[in-house]
Amino acid sequence: MTLAKYQDMNLDELRHYVLTHREDTEAFYAYVDRSKAEGRMNTIHPNDENWEEKVIEAIKYSQNSIRWYCNNTKKYQEQAQRITEWWNNLDSKKVRKYYIDNIKITGIAGWKPDQLSQPVELIINEPSVDICQFTTLLKYRDQDNTIQQIEAVAIDLDIDKQNLFVWTTKSATVVIFSLQRV
Repeated sequence: MTLAKYQDMNLDELRHYVLTHREDTEAFYAYVDRSKAEGRMNTIHPNDENWEEKVIEAIKYSQNSIRWYCNNTKKYQEQAQRITEWWNNLDSKKVRKYYIDNIKITGIAGWKPDQLSQPVELIINEPSVDICQFTTLLKYRDQDNTIQQIEAVAIDLDIDKQNLFVWTTKSATVVIFSLQRV
């Protein structure tokens, strides 16, 4: 396939092509370049002195985001379904997990991390969602086969960047799961 044909594909089509034609290195590099240009792929090295600024930029919402206030009501049924499907599709996938223990409010619906832990890469296994009346419990098994649980009051899904923001029941704590792409 020629470089011009890669440009005719949208990014999701190119990703699918790369996954089904792993021997095509030109397609892979075209995908990486376009993903970075569109803000869907970020390289962050934990030894980088400026890793926190890069993470803050990477986790900003895109225009294609949804919020679910974890209410078990008809009003939030569609958001709950989309977020649950996204979470359940993480089974056996690599994610980068960020933990923010303190946030600063920066205006109307704006925030930025005040204290940010270094990202941790892990494989999510057996993800599940338990929807309660006013909270939601996200569960998964980590690499050590330990069950992890996070109780959330709100969850944001940034579909373009493939980031899930879990607003926990603990005040000013956010856990971010970022799907690692090819």
